[in-house]
Amino acid sequence: MHQPVNTMSNDLNGFAEIIAQALDEMKNEAGPDFDLSEVNLAELGCRTGISRARLRRLKDNGFTVKADPRKGQPKKATKLTGYTELINSLIGKGVTNSNAIYDRIREKGYQGGKTILKDYIRAHRYLLPPKRRVVSPQGNRGRRYQTPPGECYQMDWGFVTVTDRSGNSYRIACFVMVCHCCGKKYVEFFPNARQESLFIGMIHAFMYMGVPRYVLTDNMKSIVIRRDSKGKPV
Repeated sequence: MHQPVNTMSNDLNGFAEIIAQALDEMKNEAGPDFDLSEVNLAELGCRTGISRARLRRLKDNGFTVKADPRKGQPKKATKLTGYTELINSLIGKGVTNSNAIYDRIREKGYQGGKTILKDYIRAHRYLLPPKRRVVSPQGNRGRRYQTPPGECYQMDWGFVTVTDRSGNSYRIACFVMVCHCCGKKYVEFFPNARQESLFIGMIHAFMYMGVPRYVLTDNMKSIVIRRDSKGKPV
């Protein structure tokens, strides 16, 4: 089994530190089963914001990021000289659109072209903030309300936009009644959600599914007239 990557020395760039931190997190989550050679590059990419192609190359070297041999040498001046701090700041905020960055540095006096800027952005994508971490599914956090057969139904209104044959669009009401035992549903559409439409929908639903002991509803206007002194619906 491979050993986890050691903490990178301070003289390496933040690119190495981001990878090391993400790998340490993945190792802590996986426990003793963690294997560096079996690291999921898609998940590592989500944690670091680094492209899978670059991570694949690093994986071949055990995710060891070597120091730049040119470090310490005077850097050759380019047309981006004097603007890299602003560019890095924008990339660090998640901005990678070359046109947007180009407009910003142009305001500061940049006279160069976009090609050199695009190459710079591509080479510094490691500055991007980590994407959302991949987490295991939490499953259904709700709980189905289930009753014995013939005990309870639930009904409600919804609204949808429809288009007629002439191309005119308008909203109509959708009546739905659901059985709390088997999940069987009755659906019917009406031009409005008035009380008479509700009663028609209920009768048709009872004809289709049978009549329950009671029906649950929310605070719809066609059902609730007012609230009493204790706040209970009338």
